[in-house]
Amino acid sequence: MPDYPLAGTDMKKNPVLLLVIGAAMLIVGVFLQLNGGPPKADAAAIAQCENRVRDQGAEMIARCQESAFATAMTATDAQAAAQSISAANNSEVGGNMLSLFLIGLSLPLLIVGVLGLVQRRRGV
Repeated sequence: MPDYPLAGTDMKKNPVLLLVIGAAMLIVGVFLQLNGGPPKADAAAIAQCENRVRDQGAEMIARCQESAFATAMTATDAQAAAQSISAANNSEVGGNMLSLFLIGLSLPLLIVGVLGLVQRRRGV
């Protein structure tokens, strides 16, 4: 069987590698989580949406930046609006799921890496 650096007991032999991989995944996951959110609408849809909801307050105008909301407020064809909103929601869910997956996977790697370093220093 070939010797893979990330397989089996090699992970226990190199806890620093686990820490580096775990930290990198955590950083990327947190970055994606903080910078994620609903996809932005294009400028034309934003302008149309703002014109339509202008009398409903600043909170509604601010929501016109979101693609799904702007599409819903400016839709003339129900089928096209539903498809556009669905696509916007799917991309938001996918990005959020990826960020949470990376964060969730990074935490066990960091814990195992720290435990491995502690055991190595104790000489176990």
